[in-house]
Amino acid sequence: MDDAPKKRILVVDDDPAASAAVRHCLEWKGYEVVEQPSGVEALAWLEREHADLIILDVVMPGLSGFEVCRRLRERDDTRYTPVIFLTARQGIRDLLEGKAAGSDLYIVKATLGAKLVRMVELFLSTDIAVSRKRSLPDVPA
Repeated sequence: MDDAPKKRILVVDDDPAASAAVRHCLEWKGYEVVEQPSGVEALAWLEREHADLIILDVVMPGLSGFEVCRRLRERDDTRYTPVIFLTARQGIRDLLEGKAAGSDLYIVKATLGAKLVRMVELFLSTDIAVSRKRSLPDVPA
């Protein structure tokens, strides 16, 4: 039996059905999933709690996923946390803005399922986490 704590994934999406679908896929694989309905609530939650990986929608009330990602990259506690955008927006400009905001991956919701689970497992593997911390420059405070 594996006594290691479950990896915690924060899912931020204002669409309850989309968030539930992601939760179902990831809990089935043994991850702990926490859902937040907005970027503002996600940032507040991260003041108190820790996530090993964050999945963001782009279009949300208050703060866009792009803005949330930029703020995550400015914080010491979330600078290296993997961020995956999971969104319906498919344009190349959206993809480029997601990369500029600091995301690690941009997935269109139509591809939800096995691809998302594979990417989460990749980002939460020990080897890539150590490599990522070594390869990314520190952002001055």
